[in-house]
Amino acid sequence: MQVPRIQIQQGFSRLALETTKGQWSIEQPRPSLNLHQEPGKLEMERSKATLEIDARKAWSALGKAKFDEFTDRVSQSSLESSMQNIAEIAQAGDRMMAFHMKGNAFAEVARQNALKDRPIEFMGPANYDNVDVTFTPGSLSMNYLPGRVSADPVIRKPVVDYYPGKVNPYLIQKNFIFMTATNRHLDEVV
Repeated sequence: MQVPRIQIQQGFSRLALETTKGQWSIEQPRPSLNLHQEPGKLEMERSKATLEIDARKAWSALGKAKFDEFTDRVSQSSLESSMQNIAEIAQAGDRMMAFHMKGNAFAEVARQNALKDRPIEFMGPANYDNVDVTFTPGSLSMNYLPGRVSADPVIRKPVVDYYPGKVNPYLIQKNFIFMTATNRHLDEVV
């Protein structure tokens, strides 16, 4: 006799997940420094230098002195020449008084005076340092005012965006239970 049997088949459910990953979006705007610069200042003050050249002695030595200097020199030279002439006349008088000496004193004095050169000095003395040069340097003062740099930075925060991912679950296979009897006579009593 055949015993009825029950056959059970079971199937589990199968799930599937479809996912998309989340995404980060990070942007960093550039900061700006906003630099402001004040330039430095250099102030300079100077006085002029002076160069003085005194060439009066040189022009005087060349005979081209100023008129007042020329006349002073001629008068001084004339005074010296006349004093020297007076001294010579006195010497000539002494010679003429010495009649006891041999020779003609009057002829000798006349000969000396006829051939004598009596120059009047109207030129100054010639010398290697007749030109006086005086140089006075000017003064220089400097004042420096330093500049400065100021920064006014603007910091920008990063922009962060997150786009979340998605999870899409779906059922591939439903769970099931099948029960079947192998024998058709289920109503029989054994």
